[in-house]
Amino acid sequence: MLPVLCYGDVCADLLIPYGQAMLARSSAVDPEALTVRFSHGGSVANTAVTLARLGAPALFLGTAGQDTFGRALKEGLEREGVDASLLTLKEAAMTTMVLLVLDEKGERVPFAFPRIKASQHHITTDQIPDDILSRISWMHSSGMTLREDPAATNQLSLMRRCKEAGIPVALDVNARLESLADKTFADNIHAALSLCDVLFGSAEDELCPLVNETDPGRAAKKLLESVPMVVSRQGEKGATVYTRQGIYPSPAFSVPIRDRVGAGDVYDGAFLAALLAGCEIEEANRLACAAGAWCVSHFGGRSGPTAQEQRSILLSGQSC
Repeated sequence: MLPVLCYGDVCADLLIPYGQAMLARSSAVDPEALTVRFSHGGSVANTAVTLARLGAPALFLGTAGQDTFGRALKEGLEREGVDASLLTLKEAAMTTMVLLVLDEKGERVPFAFPRIKASQHHITTDQIPDDILSRISWMHSSGMTLREDPAATNQLSLMRRCKEAGIPVALDVNARLESLADKTFADNIHAALSLCDVLFGSAEDELCPLVNETDPGRAAKKLLESVPMVVSRQGEKGATVYTRQGIYPSPAFSVPIRDRVGAGDVYDGAFLAALLAGCEIEEANRLACAAGAWCVSHFGGRSGPTAQEQRSILLSGQSC
């Protein structure tokens, strides 16, 4: 099986338990819950790791700094079985760091540094091998690299080449409403819609703003005018896959929440792994929801499950 090309961001995550710190002011909280933690991150990198853990080959293409974090992140991908040969470490780039401030429910507010000219935007044409299309089965990317050039232009170009060659393309919006105020980003994300076969996004926060809708179902149906498949993630409400042939909902699984970092990234990887394994859409959605549940019950965005761990959630049968 040829790998999924994962084009995008890899970064260093620093998780800050602000919500637990506030709870500690009025009640006893386990000191362990107040620990600031470092984790490997990046939305597309998290998806690549999930694919690898579930037995689907993943090839990561991106940029990080030639620094301590960049070297650690590359080694981390390789340890997980991801082919990181196309992750370039550059002296001119500083590896992106994301401070993830967690509230008492594990929801996160991210603060990225640097915000402009971050390392994921340094992906240049010479990093994309001439024979890349012959080496991959799918392409997966996200809105994170559609904000600035050269990464944005190269991403759209590669998506177009894949589309013309009949290679399926998946895109995670990965951008909130405020990002669409940036005309360059808005133009890029809308250009990308016509080039992808599967569109992932958070229903209310990402998909609805794209088409100026408030109802996730109506938003998905509008998006189907451009994209053959829309995957609408709704957290504790599960996820619904919309196609032009039908609608396929799946409930979420009931698990104790540790944090919600990377749950969407893990869902994406599990959904793509299931499609690669030949699963029907309904089953792929259920498997992906199980993977997302495993993620939120464990620490950080790199907590995608193995196939055995994914099955343990399915066997629990505890859907919300």
